[in-house]
Amino acid sequence: MNIIKPFFSAFFLPVLGLIACSGDSSDSNPVTPGSSSSIEIVDSSSSVALSSSDRSIDYSPAIRMNKLLGKGINFGNSWDAGRSTADENTVYDYLDDYWSNPIQDEWFTIVKTAGFNSIRLPVRWNQTAENVAPYTLQAARVAGVKEDIRIANSLGMPVIINVHHYLELYADPVGQEAKFFGIWRQIAEEFKDFSNDSLVFEILNESRGASDTYLNVFIDSVYHIIRATNPDRTIMINPGNWGKFEEMANLVLPADGNLIISGHYYDPFSFTHQGHDDRACGVLWDVTDQQALSTLVSDFKSYITLAKKLFPGKNGTYIPLNVGEFGASSACNDVSDANRASYFKDLLEVMNGLGLSWHYWAFTGVGFDAYNKAASAWYPEILQVLM
Repeated sequence: MNIIKPFFSAFFLPVLGLIACSGDSSDSNPVTPGSSSSIEIVDSSSSVALSSSDRSIDYSPAIRMNKLLGKGINFGNSWDAGRSTADENTVYDYLDDYWSNPIQDEWFTIVKTAGFNSIRLPVRWNQTAENVAPYTLQAARVAGVKEDIRIANSLGMPVIINVHHYLELYADPVGQEAKFFGIWRQIAEEFKDFSNDSLVFEILNESRGASDTYLNVFIDSVYHIIRATNPDRTIMINPGNWGKFEEMANLVLPADGNLIISGHYYDPFSFTHQGHDDRACGVLWDVTDQQALSTLVSDFKSYITLAKKLFPGKNGTYIPLNVGEFGASSACNDVSDANRASYFKDLLEVMNGLGLSWHYWAFTGVGFDAYNKAASAWYPEILQVLM
């Protein structure tokens, strides 16, 4: 078996806890970021690009919300389920059961009782939305997501909803941008009555490939769409290249103190994704390797350093960070839950020590499971380190 090894040393971080409408396209201003194709800008006249030299933002609203999010978990492979290839002229009709992992009401109580603070609810909207303006969302999907938010909120857990798995946008950002903006106009309107403490909007999950070229344009346009009806809602930004934290260096954000940057961390990939997409099993996390844990520490310290440099705030603060996804494969029988747990323990000591909020990927039915749905029980070693 291959071995991945962390270590413990005198410089290791202590566990400190978690500190933590727009007009029509006819009114838009076209831009061409690295391309001759134009992308709609939605009322961006009030946007101020952030730079490290000309502003000091009050990030206290976002810092406060990030602390409320605290220790969270994803309900994945449910509302985000869908087709890997889709006819863009077809409107599909499916809900959260398309990948046989529909969300059950009791899941919310299970995670609340375990000690989690919040839920990240990934949602794939586009394949079930109409393909002509105003790109009407599937009514049953809107209703189902609202009901899940209400259940979580009734238990005191805020929820993050996003636009997830928009494969068509990643491949064809110019062709899909009008639909993307239309989807967000509806989300912003439909969910505006949820309190600002109970719901966070995440603009786009894991942009990559062609869409990365337009990511700042998308962020700016959707930001203004949201702010038209949700002036005080916390908004999350996921960087490009599959949501990698280091890609925040390429972000240009509005001068708004109610933004959170949310990155994903799955390193080392050979460990976290073994057994998926034909990757070999048998990669273990060994608690004696100093280099591997040193990498965890240096990675997250570098993310904090980057956030402080690029997005500094008042009184020494900076834009808050959230780890929207992290996890390790449960697909390989030769990798024990205890071994997965040892990796999470080392990773969480770093993330918690730096005051990041986080959302584990994922609860159940995803191949990275923390909960055994068939046995109606948590994997005990996993739950222990997560909590």
